[in-house]
Amino acid sequence: MNLRAVSRRVGIAAAVVTVVALVAPYAIITGPEYASQLASYYASGAVGWSGIALFALLAAVVIASVEQGNVDPGTLAGVAIVLGLATTASAATWALAVQPTAVFRDHLWLVWHAPAVVALSVPLPLSAAVYARAVLS
Repeated sequence: MNLRAVSRRVGIAAAVVTVVALVAPYAIITGPEYASQLASYYASGAVGWSGIALFALLAAVVIASVEQGNVDPGTLAGVAIVLGLATTASAATWALAVQPTAVFRDHLWLVWHAPAVVALSVPLPLSAAVYARAVLS
């Protein structure tokens, strides 16, 4: 088993899955009565949903570009760890800041959405750390 290749794929997949799970309520919850509630839901936290998505997608790009050889692989692997940690930390602060609204009453699964996004983001820094260790050894 090639740990370097597996951890690279897991990191990229974790970043993409985090973003897809993050934006899922936009695709599932429809109706003009929920528009302002979803907007306040996603704006919660220090950086909101856009910061989480930015960190996750940037981490995926960095992890994918380590093997290209344009920049020192050790440096990019370290940047991937930092971006993975930033993704998970911003997702956690967002999940803690979310305030339930009427949309939660109509869509009970939304109560578990923010914690699920945090849980899905955890493999990102872990796989980035494993990948960095494989790159540096």
